[in-house]
Amino acid sequence: MIEKIEIKNFKSILNDNISLGRLNVFIGENGVGKSNILEALLFASIANTYETIDADLLYNNGFRVCKPSLLLSSFKGKTQSSSIDINIGTKAGRIDSSISPEDVDSITSKWKKDVILGDSIDEEVKNIVNLSEMGLKKQIEHLAENEKFELLEKHIKKIAIIRNLIKKQLVELRGVEHIDKRFKDLSNYIIYTLNTEALRGIPEFQKSRKGIYGENLDLIINELNKEELAELKEYIYSVSWLSDFFIDEDDSLKKEGYKLNYSKSLLYFRDKYMQKKNNLFSSENSNEGILHVLFYLSTIISSKTPKLFAVDNIETSLNPHLCRHLMTKISELVKKHDKQMLITTHNPAILDGLNLFDDDIRLFEVYRTDLGDTKTRRITLNEKMKNKGYKLSELWTNGKLGAISNNF
Repeated sequence: MIEKIEIKNFKSILNDNISLGRLNVFIGENGVGKSNILEALLFASIANTYETIDADLLYNNGFRVCKPSLLLSSFKGKTQSSSIDINIGTKAGRIDSSISPEDVDSITSKWKKDVILGDSIDEEVKNIVNLSEMGLKKQIEHLAENEKFELLEKHIKKIAIIRNLIKKQLVELRGVEHIDKRFKDLSNYIIYTLNTEALRGIPEFQKSRKGIYGENLDLIINELNKEELAELKEYIYSVSWLSDFFIDEDDSLKKEGYKLNYSKSLLYFRDKYMQKKNNLFSSENSNEGILHVLFYLSTIISSKTPKLFAVDNIETSLNPHLCRHLMTKISELVKKHDKQMLITTHNPAILDGLNLFDDDIRLFEVYRTDLGDTKTRRITLNEKMKNKGYKLSELWTNGKLGAISNNF
């Protein structure tokens, strides 16, 4: 699980540090940089996973591609950096990524990367580095005593060269495999931005093989094992009209006229209020809310979906009361299934499903400073607030949490 992320020179984020929990919710005005935080993590994920980074790869992973000169922070009165630096800390160790474009003015530019294992370097490697430095220091002391300053400068440079060489060798010889194992969750990271038509299985919205728009909902459900499917069905009560859902694996119901050929989804629902002969319908005809709810719950419950993922605007298509209920259940499920989520929202009802007295559940205000750069602030409550029974939604809309505009 990612514990800390440090972002430098990425879009509106000039320099920010965030300590993450298991469930992380980001709120703030439109345009303050909430989605930039999610994308910075995606940028680090891509750098950690692929040898070559280009515009097509970024786009296919759901990244909002623009000219590198716009990706690199560019604020008035400050020199634009040539690289984006994203450092991530986990219990397994630390990984530092420095990513720079080959052509800062070309939207199709490839990106160069330098990914280094920091605190996660094995002890034996640290010992090699330290021994090398000790030997060199002895030589330096000897040279200094004899005033051989040219040789002295060369040996000082060797210390840095040896350290960097060993780190590079670690990455090249065993680093890729080592990183993939220790930082597998980061490599599989996805940002979901659900689209109702994609959830319905409409082909023209099948844009990503990773299913970042919800394209693979029926596949996720179909791949659940018996225990996972049974657990998912425990939440049927969350949608008042729903009596059951299932996957028509051979798509035989299409031949019986239950759907046109517009949708490729094999997911079907039963309405408990309708006559038995007329209570079955496809995702092509379904209510959009049930598609979103099933996607979130199945993605958390499934053992085959990413351990680390984000959802941009989780409240889309959901009733406020359902938002609160959904977040309560998500808070429980991410712990049970060892998942980590980052979420953005503009709906105050989402906050009412959060228990901020649980350290695994974290709420952040995202804002821009007077200089325009994005910063985050963790929102916590004291015991007095708890005892008074304030709703987080009310505190937000009343301006007590920040994350609202002061311009009107």
